[in-house]
Amino acid sequence: MANPGVGQFFHGGDRLAESVWVVVDPRDLVTGQRVSGPLQVRLKSLTPQPIAARSGVYCFVDLALPPAKYVVQVQPLSRNRERYFAAERELNLVNVPVPGQPLQRNPIRIELLPRPDYPFEAQFTLARGRLVKASDATPVPNARVVLILEGTDLGRRGQTDERGAFALCFPRAAPGTNPADAPKDLTFELRFEIVGGPSHTTPPSVLREGTTKALDPIQFPGI
Repeated sequence: MANPGVGQFFHGGDRLAESVWVVVDPRDLVTGQRVSGPLQVRLKSLTPQPIAARSGVYCFVDLALPPAKYVVQVQPLSRNRERYFAAERELNLVNVPVPGQPLQRNPIRIELLPRPDYPFEAQFTLARGRLVKASDATPVPNARVVLILEGTDLGRRGQTDERGAFALCFPRAAPGTNPADAPKDLTFELRFEIVGGPSHTTPPSVLREGTTKALDPIQFPGI
């Protein structure tokens, strides 16, 4: 039976009579693994519901939509609300199917950022803190958190919640790294970005691999 807002499930060996137009692949930013439900996957401001495959991807079929740019939204449900932030990503829908011709299925991978209550494993390298306004120390929610590690911008890896809190997980050691090597001291900066405003970058800080660093409240200037 279909689950409203989530979509109908089908087994990997089943055959779909409809044409698959879009395949949404939700991934856990921390582990890189596909996120098992419950999730709500939708096209922003549109009504079509996807079919949720047992493999964890979400398939939009037989869309009556012209080629254009659309926004795919992923909303965690139930237990996943405490683990992940909602996410969205723009999709450039192309290759509307023509009878007798194969279809490019418009794959789109969406990474879900961890909330502060995400169940991180003990050996992960983490930076935890809060972002507050410099003017009155109230929380700054929904700020993007970008990690700059050893001078390299690794892009967005976190977000602040309604309390201004964030938990930022550092990438794991590269494959082939000798586990017997001593943990390294990592130098990092955090860049906070808010919609419609300037960004703010913290001074360099040092964190030992495999540990958690609790940062003092970070004041965002100018707000």
